[in-house]
Amino acid sequence: MFDQTIFGLPEQWQSAGSTSDLFAKLHHENGLLFADGTHWHSKFGHLVSYGAGYYSYLNASLFSADIWNECFANGTDAFSRSAGEKYWKEILIHGGSKDPNQMLKSMLGRPPEVDSFFKSLG
Repeated sequence: MFDQTIFGLPEQWQSAGSTSDLFAKLHHENGLLFADGTHWHSKFGHLVSYGAGYYSYLNASLFSADIWNECFANGTDAFSRSAGEKYWKEILIHGGSKDPNQMLKSMLGRPPEVDSFFKSLG
């Protein structure tokens, strides 16, 4: 609740005063204990430095679904050496030294698409 509030609309947090006041308010509204005079939330790295970066997990899910559907899901390639080597050579071996979009295009043989991700959701 706290992260969604502070990264949400300004009117949700501007009137709270400090972030400690907001944290206490949310605790009380949700029936949770709060120790006055503390500021635990300022030491929780995911809230202090993560921000919208958290949603990169959603992008990773999108790309992994596309790779799986295109390169591994046909049943014969899922555990084949050739499919694994292609994944190694096109994606893993580069680490952070190559543009991710280029790696995805090379692996997929086309630009990434969202269809596989939405199918994986059911």
